[in-house]
Amino acid sequence: MTWDLWIDYQARRADGLTPTLARFARPGASVEVGDFVVVGADDAEPAVAEVVEVRADGVILVRVLPGPASAHLELLSAAGAGS
Repeated sequence: MTWDLWIDYQARRADGLTPTLARFARPGASVEVGDFVVVGADDAEPAVAEVVEVRADGVILVRVLPGPASAHLELLSAAGAGS
């Protein structure tokens, strides 16, 4: 499964959100508030995350859903994410 957005899973904040940067998005990936995207890192399994905030300075905040990406395919199918 192809990532839409690279994240550092260990950067998760106390409020449950994980920050990343827009420059880490796959070219052509939709990363807008309310989207569900496939997130990943080189040393971890892909997961699904909800985009919570996209700031003008390029910071993106996501809420990573528990479990593997395969457990949330229904959230991705409408948008075509992670294909």
